[in-house]
Amino acid sequence: PESGGLAGRPSVADTGLGNVPDKIAKNQRKTMGTLRDLTGARSVGVIEERPEDGLVCYAKPVGVVAAICPSTNPAATPANNTMMAVKGRNPVILSPSPKGASTCALLVEYIHAELDKLGAPRDLVQFLEEPNKEQATALMRQADLVVATGSQRNVRQAYSSGTPAIGVGAGNAPVIIDASADVADAAEKIKRSKTFDYATSCSSENSVHIHDACYDRALDALRAQGGYLLSTEEKRRLRDVMWPDGKLSSAITAQPPSVIAELAGLRSPAARSAEFFMVTEDGVGPEYPFSGEKLSVVLTVYRFDDLEQCLDRIQRLLDHQGAGHSCGIHTEERANAVRVAERLRVARVLVNQAHCFGTGGGFDNGLGFTLT
Repeated sequence: PESGGLAGRPSVADTGLGNVPDKIAKNQRKTMGTLRDLTGARSVGVIEERPEDGLVCYAKPVGVVAAICPSTNPAATPANNTMMAVKGRNPVILSPSPKGASTCALLVEYIHAELDKLGAPRDLVQFLEEPNKEQATALMRQADLVVATGSQRNVRQAYSSGTPAIGVGAGNAPVIIDASADVADAAEKIKRSKTFDYATSCSSENSVHIHDACYDRALDALRAQGGYLLSTEEKRRLRDVMWPDGKLSSAITAQPPSVIAELAGLRSPAARSAEFFMVTEDGVGPEYPFSGEKLSVVLTVYRFDDLEQCLDRIQRLLDHQGAGHSCGIHTEERANAVRVAERLRVARVLVNQAHCFGTGGGFDNGLGFTLT
């Protein structure tokens, strides 16, 4: 826990992303949760026996794991990857983002101190001290397994390296509020999740899809939680700031809402005091940039009156960005949650949960902790 706090401060100072209290909470929660899951688990040797079928299942180390880590989680992701690799008796070489190199160095310093106590070789856990694109590419080619988390460029390089790879790219998580939902509860959870660490998580809600029957009530509830709904002109100005050259600007990534308001020229007192921003949208795809992942406290709002049509649009949205990731629904109708789970091509569907706290595992939802 103490190291989580120490790593939280340089994480924000060096990357300029997120905020210190949330970084500390994330480092502690993800690390302790992963330790809970790994403790006592069988990971090498005989992991399963099925005498009725005459089968014995063995797990073996894969070799050197290359872990490509993002600037958004410069401590939590490498810590998580390291624990999982070493649990399988694999050495790991971490490749942090250049902005996250100092945080990674501090993390590895803590890990090496623990390895020393056990008499284990420090080289089990290494990192690129001056990371760059060329070193990361060479590492991926020479390793036995690549785990790449972050930008689409990193994931594509991992899959084209010639080495078996696990790629973790865009999230762009959509969340549904259906007609039966407790809108006040949904709004509170969406706000808490959306604003955590200024939306650095790929599991942060990027769009909310609200049924006609509760649309106005849900917007009011989101406003009550600190959301500010932009006008058409304000939306245009925000779009110009967020995608000045067609690519998402790093100037708004994981920044406080006050910074975004200043950059977009949002002058009203309500906008200046907002905790997150909302923009309405009805389209999906490259020509509708708000339909993609935003890595910021900006939430896209869609309206629907038929769940099947809503799910059609959400699948197109995920195919645009976030394929295979996750979706959430706030509902009191179990059948609607089942329809979402059956219909969408996603790994996980969360029901009545704050999305970024549940998708990657939790102490209270039965899912194992992971940052991949």
